[in-house]
Amino acid sequence: MMASWIDVLSFLSLQVTSLFVGTIFGVVFVTKRLSAAAQHTKESLQHKGISISDKGMSIKTSKRFDRENYVDATQRGVIKVLDASNFHPSNTSDSQQNFKSKSSSNLLSADGAAHSGKIFGIRRSHSGASK
Repeated sequence: MMASWIDVLSFLSLQVTSLFVGTIFGVVFVTKRLSAAAQHTKESLQHKGISISDKGMSIKTSKRFDRENYVDATQRGVIKVLDASNFHPSNTSDSQQNFKSKSSSNLLSADGAAHSGKIFGIRRSHSGASK
């Protein structure tokens, strides 16, 4: 005896339904596990003095800062940033100074008269026509 198309259709609908139920069950299970892990992490951080809520995070410290300590710490931070942003060469070599003076002297002595030289890699010569 052969299965009719109604038997095949009911079997497929049972398979699809079980697939959907299994997927929903899996999502709910993973969500509960993640929520439990987050709650456990929140409790362990709270034991260390860090409180996390929907309004933000707060850290419990035993030290109090007054305005003067806050301003001093801010100024130290600004000074560190400024020192880090400035370029301080560790050794001032003559080659860097000579390179700077040579390039600026080439630009300043560009009078276009009888001598030839290079400016920005382009050969410069006098403008008179040679006959």
